[in-house]
Amino acid sequence: MNALIPSFVSTPMLRGSAVRQLPRHAALWVVAQGVAAALTSVVGLWSSQPELALTLCIAVGAAFASPQKLWAAPLVAGGVTAAGFLFALLELPAVIGAGAAAGALVSYTLPWDTDWLDLINTGLGVLTGSAVGLFLAASALPATLPASVLAIVTASVVGVVGVVGLLPMAVRFDTRSGVPSRREIRNALKTPYRPPVFRAIDLYADATKHDADIHSRQGLVEVTTWIFHLQVTLQSLDGELENIRESDIRDRIAKCYDTEDADEFTCERRLATAVHLERLLEHRTTMATERRRNDALVDYAVAFLEESRAGLAMARELPGEAIPDRLPEVLNRLRQQATSGDARRKTAREMDKIERSTSA
Repeated sequence: MNALIPSFVSTPMLRGSAVRQLPRHAALWVVAQGVAAALTSVVGLWSSQPELALTLCIAVGAAFASPQKLWAAPLVAGGVTAAGFLFALLELPAVIGAGAAAGALVSYTLPWDTDWLDLINTGLGVLTGSAVGLFLAASALPATLPASVLAIVTASVVGVVGVVGLLPMAVRFDTRSGVPSRREIRNALKTPYRPPVFRAIDLYADATKHDADIHSRQGLVEVTTWIFHLQVTLQSLDGELENIRESDIRDRIAKCYDTEDADEFTCERRLATAVHLERLLEHRTTMATERRRNDALVDYAVAFLEESRAGLAMARELPGEAIPDRLPEVLNRLRQQATSGDARRKTAREMDKIERSTSA
């Protein structure tokens, strides 16, 4: 049954791996940036337009930072180059535009789930790192170095310091709760299978608004992620059941048992085929049972989260549980004031009666 679960089921469980993977992506970035610097030096671009050459180097480094998405390399390189050239046209340092664009675009190509905050963090981080790296290279490297060596070392220093800007994104990924994001859900599940997972995430978010302890939070994360895994399995089982059409298999079995006017070898092969098809139907029956169990587990887990949310809401301290310390004092004072006011009004009415009787 595990073979039915796609490899991406483990995606939400990869928390803690981003920081370990970061050095590999950083090395690819720096190496690609250094190779690009060597090429720009060979063609003479670094000597004539060093700022634009560095922009191209940053673009190449960012494009090759994520080998899993090499199809996006032209888009990343084009975006970084365009940003650097635009800043140069505005008479601003091209490395600022190139660094910001590189960080923002790479945040979507690395194999970690990201959001708008990662885009901002990575863009600002790579921008700052690239600018600092360029300053360090320009300050420390002597101008007497050969042009090719100067280009390679400068680009490498800019790359080494610049990729440090990817660290906040990796740390943030590793320290998240582990609940699958909406982006992961859309990538893994077709539309009909998403609602239970979205419902589970909403319940988890509502439950965590209350002051739950760390163990309760971890339990809610496990249940929410479990629902995601169950829906992925459900989707896989439905696909397998769709591929094994019971009516078609039974028709084929009937044809196999129709051995009239067939020789011995043909009869033997058809009977063997029928045996395999009957076993296939047995497997289909087992998968259908597992599908029903899986669906029941999804309902059970969602109900568990609903109960947990209500339980946490009831477990918190409500305002009506404690009476303010000064409430008796305030009530006594108000009662005394009410009694005094009533006595004052009664006296006023009696005085009014006396005055009327005297005047009469």
